[in-house]
Amino acid sequence: MAAGSGIREMEYMKDKHLLIIATLDTKGREAGYVREVAAGLGVNPILMDVGTLETPKIRPDISGDSVAKAAGFDLPDLKKNRDRPGAVKAMQEGGMLRAKELLRENRLDGVIGLGGGTGTTIVSAIMRSLPFGLPKIIVSTVASRDIREYIGTKDIVMFHSVADLLGFNEFIRLILGQATHAVCGMMEKERTLKKEKPIIGVTAYGVNSQCAILAEDFLREKGYEMMGFHANGCGGMAMEELIAEGQIAGVLDFNPHEIPDDLFGGYCKGIGPDRLETAGRMGIPLVLAPGGLDNAVFSPAYPMPEELAGRRIHAHDIRFCVRMGPDEMERFARIIADKLNKSDGSVTYVLIPKKGWSDADKAGMPLFDPAANQVFVDGLRQFLNPRITIEEIDVHISEPAFAQRAVEVLHRMMKTKQECT
Repeated sequence: MAAGSGIREMEYMKDKHLLIIATLDTKGREAGYVREVAAGLGVNPILMDVGTLETPKIRPDISGDSVAKAAGFDLPDLKKNRDRPGAVKAMQEGGMLRAKELLRENRLDGVIGLGGGTGTTIVSAIMRSLPFGLPKIIVSTVASRDIREYIGTKDIVMFHSVADLLGFNEFIRLILGQATHAVCGMMEKERTLKKEKPIIGVTAYGVNSQCAILAEDFLREKGYEMMGFHANGCGGMAMEELIAEGQIAGVLDFNPHEIPDDLFGGYCKGIGPDRLETAGRMGIPLVLAPGGLDNAVFSPAYPMPEELAGRRIHAHDIRFCVRMGPDEMERFARIIADKLNKSDGSVTYVLIPKKGWSDADKAGMPLFDPAANQVFVDGLRQFLNPRITIEEIDVHISEPAFAQRAVEVLHRMMKTKQECT
């Protein structure tokens, strides 16, 4: 490191603010240590108490009472009644509001939280309400478990504490120090997207990724950048959130596959209510293909329901794809039509590949069933707003011609939108 570079970094960081969130009735010493480390790095620490029952062990900058009050709760009353669920709700809702207040005041450049089960529940809820790109780290005793409920769709880093945040010792100080250095290091980097080129959101998943891979070159030729989303439930929801935030200019939704998984409890379940709706609501051009609607995916952790027993199966890895039949296809047509019909139709286009919708759904493969797929197409024509175009193209979804046509249609829609604004 060049002489004086550390001083320059400290000078740069003096305008940065780190929000530290912890239950100070149980994690006061630990939060205080994080505050010391952050201050030593030249950052301005802001300590928020989200403790739910006892008196905080150190003095916060944002008290638990003020956090609860921001959301209309009376924390002393909740404590008096030992209402732990109510207190958690108060800390979550109030914490979101106070954090967003700091953001509006340009006093929030990063967030670090500490917690066991309850603390992680509170801290992660607050972090999920904050924008993508803002550094977010949670030092947690539950980071080794399934953390989807805490992460949701957001860019939250879970730092496993390994030992419980219960005894204050050299090991815990090492973990806390590393996590604090990590979040402060993240804060040094500019987090604003420059958006030199319009970003196109594109969905892909396991047995239907080729269409997205092929689309990137065609998009680049038209002057766009591609942002891929794994259609695994969380990925589709993340794309919807980024559309809502204005980060995505157009969408190639090649894989509404999450719909069958959501209906049958498959591997990619958990899509939320906004899937397939945000682009239409925002007036963002959307080209939709029925990629992956031919199957639902199951595994030992996501077992297949009895009602699908006897269906044709394609082995993917430890997961397996189960063929959807005519009854499901009609259901999918209704679901998708209801969602797309919420747009005015002018920015939505459906492109159907007639020769199959995934690598397992083509001639010679176990899930190939053009008759079942046609039930979906017929149903969609029946239920969909006539202003929304449905085009059938005589190729498989993984052929270059399909990706090229999808990009051409999207590009035309985006140009039309620009001319009208």
